[in-house]
Amino acid sequence: MRTISNLSEILPDIDALLLDQFGVLHDGTRAFPGAIECVEALQERGLPLVALSNSGRRAKPNMDRLVRLGFPASAFRAMVTSGELTRHDLLKRLADGRLKPGSSILMLARENDASLLDGLGVKVAEPGDDVHLVIISGAEPETHSRDDYKRLLSPLARAGVPAICANPDTSIYAGESASFGPGLLAEDYAAAGGTVDTFGKPSAAMFQAGLEALGKPDPGRCLMVGDSLHHDILGGQRAGCRTLLITSGVQAGLAEEGVAPDYSMDRLRF
Repeated sequence: MRTISNLSEILPDIDALLLDQFGVLHDGTRAFPGAIECVEALQERGLPLVALSNSGRRAKPNMDRLVRLGFPASAFRAMVTSGELTRHDLLKRLADGRLKPGSSILMLARENDASLLDGLGVKVAEPGDDVHLVIISGAEPETHSRDDYKRLLSPLARAGVPAICANPDTSIYAGESASFGPGLLAEDYAAAGGTVDTFGKPSAAMFQAGLEALGKPDPGRCLMVGDSLHHDILGGQRAGCRTLLITSGVQAGLAEEGVAPDYSMDRLRF
C-alpha cells in the first residue's frame, strides 16, 4: 500500500473514478474540506466520475443531496445506489409474481422515507397489517436501539417473511458520530432465521453497474475511492479496479482480513 497526499500523484495511471459518498465526499450534512474542489478539478481534466453508494434511497435524491452540498451534478456520469438496484429487484418480483400488487411492506428507512416504493402499487405496512416483505434501507440509531429493531423484526424473521437489505453498511454517520447501520439489522434478521437478499457494495452487480455508467473503461485503469475495506476496497478489487482508502472515513477503521488498498490518504483532495 502506498500512502499519498494528493490524488494528482496517481492520476497519470487513472482513466476514470468511482467515488463513494459517505465518508469520502460528505458526512450526510456537509461536504468534507477539499472534496468539492477535488471533484471540480477532476471534471476540469475530463475524467469521468460515477458516485457509487450503499444508500437505500434511489439515485435522484442522492444526486440532489450532492448538489445541495455544493457538488456540481455535471461532474458525474451517474449516481449508482443500492436503493436503485433494490427498486429494479422489486419490479422483477412484481413481474414474476413473488410480490403481489397491494402487498404490505415494512419499510425501515431514515426519516420514514418510502419513496423506494412510489408507483409500484404496494403499500407501506401499518400496525396490524400482515407483512409480506421487509425492506431494510436505513437505520435511525438516534431514536431506536439495535434491540428495539430486534424486537420488531425477529417475529417476522421467524414467521418466514423475506427481507431485502437495501443498504449493507454496518456503520453510518448518525449526527456527529458513527453508529450501527442497516447492514447490522440485516445480520440480526438472518440470525433470527429470516432470509435476506442484499444489494450494494461489495457485490459484483454494484460495480458492474458503476463501470457501465463510466462507459466500460479498463477496470485496471479505474480507481475506486472509499472508506470501507469491506464494501469499497474489497468490492473494487474483485471488479479489477485500483483502490484508494480514505482513512478518515467512518468505516476506515473496520478491519477486513486479507484486504489492503493500493493507495491510502487521510481525506480526498486533489
